[in-house]
Amino acid sequence: MKDIRQLFLLISMGLWSLSLQASQAVPLGAPAWLQQVIEQKRIQPETMLVLLQQHEDQIPTLPLQIQRSAYLQFASIYGMLGEHQQQLNYARKGLALDDRIDAVRIQLMFNLGFATEIQDNYLQAQQYYQQGTQLAEQLGLVSLRFKGLMNQAAILRAQDHYQEALSLLQQVYQQSSELDDPEIEAEIHAELGLLYATVFEDEAVAFLEQAYGMFKAMGWRTSKIAVLYNLAQTYSALEQYEQAFSTYQRILTVSQQYDDQLNLYYAYLGLAITSYETGRFNSALTYIQKAEEFMQQLQSPMRHVMHFYEKATIYSGLEQYSQALQQLLLSEQLLQELDHVESAVMLLNIQFMQAEVRASLGQYEQAYALLQDFLSLFRERFTQESQAALNSLRLNFEYEREQSERALLLKDNELQALRLQEAERKRLIQWLWTAVFAITSLVLMILLLWQRKLRHSAETLQSHHQEETKSL
Repeated sequence: MKDIRQLFLLISMGLWSLSLQASQAVPLGAPAWLQQVIEQKRIQPETMLVLLQQHEDQIPTLPLQIQRSAYLQFASIYGMLGEHQQQLNYARKGLALDDRIDAVRIQLMFNLGFATEIQDNYLQAQQYYQQGTQLAEQLGLVSLRFKGLMNQAAILRAQDHYQEALSLLQQVYQQSSELDDPEIEAEIHAELGLLYATVFEDEAVAFLEQAYGMFKAMGWRTSKIAVLYNLAQTYSALEQYEQAFSTYQRILTVSQQYDDQLNLYYAYLGLAITSYETGRFNSALTYIQKAEEFMQQLQSPMRHVMHFYEKATIYSGLEQYSQALQQLLLSEQLLQELDHVESAVMLLNIQFMQAEVRASLGQYEQAYALLQDFLSLFRERFTQESQAALNSLRLNFEYEREQSERALLLKDNELQALRLQEAERKRLIQWLWTAVFAITSLVLMILLLWQRKLRHSAETLQSHHQEETKSL
């Protein structure tokens, strides 16, 4: 279960890849409301979104360059607030205005890539990131080039290509030290912390705490929450559960203050996971049910799959195996609608857990069939280097199945022994009753013979007495 939970940790953290939007200079001739949005969007995203919406009808009347900038602000803020379909729509709207190659176009492409990434289309997202990075390099925009490289590293990390991701991030980390850009510095620390959380857990904490301090200094609330979430996940992976729990509570408090429903979902989910990991299964179920009130904010189908999978683990911890199986079947049904690299990995976890749950329900044939499907998919998905792990899983499951069957056989033998003991007891009782009857019959016979003997003796004495009387 620990390995599966670590996989869930890895996938869930992918949501928190920072959107990496640049601090954009105010375009010449921009109205005051757009200037205010550009300057304060990171600090007050909800308020700035309302301000944008109030002036949206005016945008088509503005110069083309200002229109593009306005749609970029829409896309950026929607990305910060987790409304990625809207982010995608406005990024496309800005790109469709013209073919001008500049910083605004690059940032629109990064927004388009991030919204596509959240929809689990990694291949397309990587193409958008690469195109934007190439344009930034072509124009000599160093900060945007670094942001593009960080976005590409995030995609590589999500696909388990850790070495390539680390190579890109180290390149940015070394080169950006001379740039004196606080935004880049904060974001590279956050990205390195996120990567290290999956491979070098001990080193992740320092990077994430530094990133948090930098975002706090800039007043970027959504970025602070993202880093806090990754920090909480890292504490959990390090089994420092009290720190993880308190960090999720901090996220919950801030999210409630701003009615940030997406982060409310992840705060409750994190509390559920931590409660499960510390054996507080009832609390875990309460928290994950609370998280479901905000599930409509999730725009990634894979997040829904993982939610039901996580809920199944909690039910399994409560030994409510029927409910756990229902959640797994729902998770598998949603997963069948997806087609990307993570689907096969997640399906492996679902099938293996289904086998465990069905075995717990005594459905050994179905469990074994699921295990066979698991083994087949495992062979397709992984290389021969992973075959040793596969054999270990198979042997462990076979051992558990044999142990379960042995336990059932032992119980059956015990039942048979009890039945033999009962039969022996009945036979003994029957023998005792027979003995009692025989002894009683013998006593009665002795009494009868004794009475007959007494009667015979009496008759003999009487006869002898009569004969003596006659002789007299």
